[in-house]
Amino acid sequence: MVRLGGLLTAVTAAVGLVLLPPSAGGGQAHAADAGSAVTKSGTKGTYDDFSHLKVTVEQTKNLRTQGLKVTWTGGAQSAVASGAFLGNYLQIMQCWGNAANGPTPEQCEFGNPSPNSGVQNASRDVVSSDPGEPTTHEIPFTTVKGDSSTDVNQFFTPFATNEQDLATTDDKGDGETIFQAEAANDSGILGCGSVTKTGQALEPCWLVVVPRGLHEPDGSDPGTLGLNSSPLSAGNWNQRIVFRLDFDPTESVCPIGQDEQPTIGSALVGEAMYAWTPTLCTTGQKINFGYLPQSEDVSRGEITGPNTGTAGIAFVENPIQPQPDVAPVVHAPMAVSGLVIGYNVQVEGSSRQIPQIRLNARLVAKMLTESYKCEIPHVPNTVNYGNLSAKNAESLQRDPEFKKLNPDVPYYLGGSCGDEFGLVVPQDGSDSASQLWQWLRSDPDAKNFLAGKPDPWGAVINRYFLDLDPAHTTPPAFPKPDPTVWTPDPQAPDLQITAPAINPLGNTLSDNARTVRKANNGGVVSVDATLSPPAFVKASPQRTGQHFIMGLTDAASAARYRLGTAELLNADGQFVAPTVDALTKAVNGMKPSKVPGVLDANPALKTPGAYPLTTVSYAAASTTLSATQRKTYATLIRYAAGAGQKQGIGFGLLPPGYAPLTPSQRVQALDAASALIAGQVPTTPPDDSAGGGSNSGGTGSAGGGPGAGGTGGTGIDGSGGASGGGSGTATGGSSTGGSPSASPSSSAAAAGGTSKGSSGGPGAAPPVSNVAQTGGKTPGAILGAVRWVLLIVLIAGIFGSLAGPLLMRVGTIRGTGRALIPFRGNKPA
Repeated sequence: MVRLGGLLTAVTAAVGLVLLPPSAGGGQAHAADAGSAVTKSGTKGTYDDFSHLKVTVEQTKNLRTQGLKVTWTGGAQSAVASGAFLGNYLQIMQCWGNAANGPTPEQCEFGNPSPNSGVQNASRDVVSSDPGEPTTHEIPFTTVKGDSSTDVNQFFTPFATNEQDLATTDDKGDGETIFQAEAANDSGILGCGSVTKTGQALEPCWLVVVPRGLHEPDGSDPGTLGLNSSPLSAGNWNQRIVFRLDFDPTESVCPIGQDEQPTIGSALVGEAMYAWTPTLCTTGQKINFGYLPQSEDVSRGEITGPNTGTAGIAFVENPIQPQPDVAPVVHAPMAVSGLVIGYNVQVEGSSRQIPQIRLNARLVAKMLTESYKCEIPHVPNTVNYGNLSAKNAESLQRDPEFKKLNPDVPYYLGGSCGDEFGLVVPQDGSDSASQLWQWLRSDPDAKNFLAGKPDPWGAVINRYFLDLDPAHTTPPAFPKPDPTVWTPDPQAPDLQITAPAINPLGNTLSDNARTVRKANNGGVVSVDATLSPPAFVKASPQRTGQHFIMGLTDAASAARYRLGTAELLNADGQFVAPTVDALTKAVNGMKPSKVPGVLDANPALKTPGAYPLTTVSYAAASTTLSATQRKTYATLIRYAAGAGQKQGIGFGLLPPGYAPLTPSQRVQALDAASALIAGQVPTTPPDDSAGGGSNSGGTGSAGGGPGAGGTGGTGIDGSGGASGGGSGTATGGSSTGGSPSASPSSSAAAAGGTSKGSSGGPGAAPPVSNVAQTGGKTPGAILGAVRWVLLIVLIAGIFGSLAGPLLMRVGTIRGTGRALIPFRGNKPA
C-alpha cells in the first residue's frame, strides 16, 4: 500500500515539473542552437585557384580562450615528398583590428613557429621576388596596445604561439583542424574581448586563413624544398579568407556594489558557474556570485567550520556527512558532468583529430603509476629504465594492450622518448579523483595490476607505487614517487631530471585541457650546458600530424577546448564516451547514498550505456547561515535547476560538457532551496528503488539521440568525428550508426575480459554552436497568479482521475577569512 508520504512526493514532483522550464533533450545537446558558424569561399589567384575552397569556422561569437574547429572542402590534396610538405595546405592565425575588412599583416600573431613546425615558410620575411613587395624586409608585429617590433620573441614565443603553420588537406579535398583561440586575459597582445580605448565596445579579433598552393607569388615552382614565402607576403596575403571573431567580455559584467556572495569548490562546476553568474548578477535579484575553484576537502571545511568571509556554498561530489556537533547541511544537485581523459591525437600526417580512442581501467592504471619507460628519467637509447620491467612498454601508444584496443590509431614516433608525453594530471586531489581510483579498483584486471601482478604482456606496476597500496586504498591525489634521476650533462651536475620534470603536474582540470590542446606538456627533455648559466631544455609542441597527448580533465573543459574524449570500459563491459545520453544513463542507475538527497556515483554498478566516471556536483550549504544568506544562495540553486538547464553557448546557459539534471534532480534541487530558506534539510527520505529518476536514460540512442548514431564525434560536444549515417540504438551496448572508423577488432576488450561493444562513443551530440545571450529572468521570483491557478488545477487533477497512474510512478519520479573572488569575464580573477 502506498503511504501518504509517497503521494506527497508524487505531487511535489509533478508541481516541480510544471514550474520548471523545459530542457533540451537527450544527446541532442545543441541541435536547436541558433549557431554562429560562418562559411566563406576562396578566390582564384594568378597561379593557384582557390575558388572551390570553402572554409567553415564553427563558432564566431561568444568566444573565450578555447578550441575552435575549422573545416574545409574543395581544396587540393596536400603535396608531400620524402616526409616534407611541399604545398596545398592552409596557414591559420589570430589577429586583432577594428577595420571592417579585417586586419593587416602587422596585426597578426604569426612568424615565430615551433621547432617542429613541419614547413619552412612560417616567417614574417617577405622578399622582393613577390610582385607585391617592393623590397625584401621583415614585417613587424604590432600589439593592440601599439607596441611594435620585428623581434616578435618579446611578444610571443615558439612555445606559446597559437599560429598554425600547416593545416593539411586529404585526398578528397577536405580538411579539419582545431585552432586555439585566445582571449585578452590569455593573450594581451591581441586584446580580444577587452574594452576598446573609447570604452564603448569590445575589441574584435579575426581568424585569418591563408591557403597555399604549389607556387610562390612570382609563379615559381618551390621544387622539393617546399614553399618558402611567408603567408604575410602580399601575393599570398591577397588570397586570405577572413573571419571576424567576437569574444565574451574579459572584464566582469557584474555591476560593482551589488550584493556579493562567495562560493567555493569542485572544478567540475567551473564552466557552468562561468555561464550562469553574468545572468544572475544582471537579472532577477541581481546578485554577484563569486566562485573559487578549490579542493572539495577544503570546501567542505568551510561549510562545517565557517569563519567570517568564508563561502556559504561548497560544490562537492561527495557529500558532507551528518555529524552530531555540526548543523544540518542541505545538498542540492547542481550539475551532471564527468571526469574524462581528453586527448589530442591526430591522424598520421594530418591536422585532423582521431575520432575514437578506447581505454580500459588497466591502461589508465599504467598511466597513473609511472609504469611506462618514457616517464622515468633515463639515458636516451639505453635499456636502463630504473625500476621498471624490461617488458614494460615505453609509452601508451607502444603498449600492445593499447594497440589491441585501438588498431586504427597510428603509431608514428621514433625510438626516442623526447616527443612522447605521459598523462597530464592535476596536482591536487578531488572527489572525482577518488572516484577514478575507485573505478580502477572495481575492475579486476586493473586491481590485479595495482597489486603487482603482471599484465598478459609481462608489464608490471612501478614498484614504488606498491608502497602506496593503490589496489586497496586511494593514493593522495596523483603522486610521482619514483626517485630516479638523470644528469644529462656532467658540466651541469646540479641539473638533474626527475620524473615530475619529464611529465609535470597540471594546476587544474581546465589547465590540463589547455595543455593537451597545445600538444605540449612543458616537460624537461635535456640540459643545455652551453648557456650561461646552464639551463633545462623544455619540450617543443608536437609536430602537426604527430600529436599524441592525453590529460585528465572534466567533460566541460574538454568540450571547451575541443578535445577528443576517450571511451572508457564500464562495469557492464561497454566502451562508453561521456555523451549527454551516457551521463544521464549513469545518473539514472545510481543508488542513494547514506546522505539524503545525494546519489552514490559508484563506477562498479553495471548500468548499460553508462559512462563510468559520471559525476553529480552538489551545492552544500549549512542551515546556520543567516536568513538573508539562505535566501540568496537559494536563488543560485533555483537558477541552476531552472533556466540554467537550457543547453547552449552563451551567458545563462548550460555549456557543452554537462548533461541536464534529470526531472527528479531538478525537483530535488527546488526542494533543497526551499528547505535552505526554512533553515532545515528536506525531510523526505530518498527512494531506495532508483537513483536519478526515470530509467529512460534520456532521449535517443546510446550514441546521442535519434539519427545521431553515425555522428563521429568523440567528446560530449561531438568534436573530431566523421559522418557515418544511421541511427543509434540504446540497447545492448552497440550503436548501429557507429563510427565509420570503428572496426570489429577495435571493440576487443583487454586480455582477461570481453567487451559487449561500444555505447555512446562516436554518436555524440552535434558540434558546438552559438546561441544568443539569453538575458532571461531568474527562477525563484514570485510566481504570477496565472501560474498558481494552473498549479491548483494540476493538483486537483492529480487527486482526481490521474491519482492512480501517478502513484504508480512515485518510485521513478522521486530521486533520492578569504576575500570574495568575483568572476572577471573568462576566468576567476
